[in-house]
Amino acid sequence: MLKFYVANDNGNSEQDMVINDTFLASPNVLARVMRLPNLDEVSHDEVLRHIHDNLIVSVDGATYYIGSYALASNRPCRSITVGVDNNKVTSDIVYINTLAHIAGEAVKVANEKGSAESVIPVTVEMTTAIPVSYYTKTSATTFEEKFTKKEHTVHVFVGPKEYTVLVTFSFVKCIPEGVTASHAFLAKPKLFDPSGKTDKERIMNERILHVAIGEGTTEFPLTTGIAFNPNFISGTHNGNGHAIARVLDLFKEDFGLMNITRQDFSRYIRDDQHKYHQEAMAYLLPALDDEAEAILRKAEQVILAANNEVDVVAVYGGGSILMKEALKNRLDAFCKRARIRLLYIEDPKEAVALEAEGLNAFLHSPLFEALKERAKKTA
Repeated sequence: MLKFYVANDNGNSEQDMVINDTFLASPNVLARVMRLPNLDEVSHDEVLRHIHDNLIVSVDGATYYIGSYALASNRPCRSITVGVDNNKVTSDIVYINTLAHIAGEAVKVANEKGSAESVIPVTVEMTTAIPVSYYTKTSATTFEEKFTKKEHTVHVFVGPKEYTVLVTFSFVKCIPEGVTASHAFLAKPKLFDPSGKTDKERIMNERILHVAIGEGTTEFPLTTGIAFNPNFISGTHNGNGHAIARVLDLFKEDFGLMNITRQDFSRYIRDDQHKYHQEAMAYLLPALDDEAEAILRKAEQVILAANNEVDVVAVYGGGSILMKEALKNRLDAFCKRARIRLLYIEDPKEAVALEAEGLNAFLHSPLFEALKERAKKTA
């Protein structure tokens, strides 16, 4: 039986996962289909090498294209809403895509180990997170139990061959976003302070205001070490997705594009070689400035509400990269006046992967083991 350790960061636009210390990122979308395409001539080995870009699965009796394959199929795609209805606890997309990627990885690993079996059991221990602004023990437990309450059967179609993956979650722990980044800082102190002068012990005592900018929400938790202050757990519906939503219809109309999604537009933005990159940026920047302005004002409000009792403002997340020009210097000026250090994660890969890395650090920590043992005793 395979054993997976999974860190699962569910973003509105992208799902970032670390499975047995291997990082993967995939568009957080799916397309439900009535029947399979003709896969007779599709190379089994080629699909297997790039399984997460070619995921076709069946879960609970329904068949889905997942992530990149869904976007490339031109089928109607479902994505996570960027507005007030963004609830990852109840989202079928989060549930199905998580099972799909775990099952796809299980098929890949089993084949690499030389297994010829078509039924593959895998046991999973997983960490995940939900926005701190609506985190409660009840919502966290509800999310955890979506995975732990039963064994999940996932059929994975790899070329002409079908695999049945039996996924059992032996333990799942859901924590608040923001705390996830604190775990990453503790695991990589140089990320928190490139000078190398800050060690783990000092980080545990730093009061950090997180500005975690995503596609649909921005979270502003205030943490000390790995504990969040319950009086400062606000979030706003601001991010790149809102800016894209405001310009997408006009962009589609002007370029005669009928079926592009928010994820397609994001791809035009990320890929500076794409033929629509420059035009997409021109449409997006004014709306993005409005989002950055709202985030700046909210950060200032939180700092003032805390009487400037903040040591560090940490800015990260997929949205922070595009907003850097509009946000960083203005936020830095405010922080300097308040005697606060601004930590703006500028490396795009680190900014995007920070929360997944933090979840993976938590997954391998003594704290996770202690929580797992406590759960066993109370079961």
